[in-house]
Amino acid sequence: MDQAPAPQQRLVAAAEAQFRRFGYRRTTVEDITADAGTGKGSLYLHFASKQAIYMAVVEASLERFVSAGTALLAGSGSAPARLRALVELTIEHYGEDELLHASLFGGGGLVDGDVSRRAAEIQRDRIRSLLCELLRAGQEEGSVRADLDLDAAASVLFEIGWAVVRRELEGEGDLPLHRALTTLNQIVGLGLLPRPR
Repeated sequence: MDQAPAPQQRLVAAAEAQFRRFGYRRTTVEDITADAGTGKGSLYLHFASKQAIYMAVVEASLERFVSAGTALLAGSGSAPARLRALVELTIEHYGEDELLHASLFGGGGLVDGDVSRRAAEIQRDRIRSLLCELLRAGQEEGSVRADLDLDAAASVLFEIGWAVVRRELEGEGDLPLHRALTTLNQIVGLGLLPRPR
C-alpha cells in the first residue's frame, strides 16, 4: 500500500504548483498551505519563509536535472561526446522548465531579485560540479588532458556553454543551435584532448 506524502513533500509540491501558476511574487503562504491541505504552522515548521520553500522547489527541479546529468556520466562515449549530451540535456530541461529557467536567467514574472540570484547560485554550483565530474571521468579514461585544472575548466565551460544555451532559450541565437553546439563541441573537444607526445 502506498503511503501518503509527508507534509514537507506536500508543501513542496503545492508550492511548485502555485509558483508555476502565479509566480513567486503573487503566491502567498496561504495559497501554498491551502493547496497542501495544511496550516501556516506546518509550513513554518519545515521552512523558515516563502523564500526558503521556493529554494526547496528549485532544488527539487534541479535534482531532476542533476539525476539525468549523472546518468549521462555513466553512459557510453568519450567525455567530449558526453559533454555535448549534457549541453543538449540542459537546453531540453531548461527549455521545458519555465520556473527553473526564470530562476537562473531572471525575468518572466515568476521570480525576482534576491530569490533569483540565490537560486541561480545553487544551480551554477551543481552544474559546475557535474562538469567537473565529467572532466575527471575523461581524465581517467584518457580522453581529457591530464594537466587540465578541472575546477577552472568546469567554470569556464559553464560560462561558455550558458552563453550559447541562454541565447537559444531567449530566442536570440543568430546561429542554428545545432551548428553552434557542434562548433562549441569541436572547439572544446580539441582543447580537452590529450596532447600528442
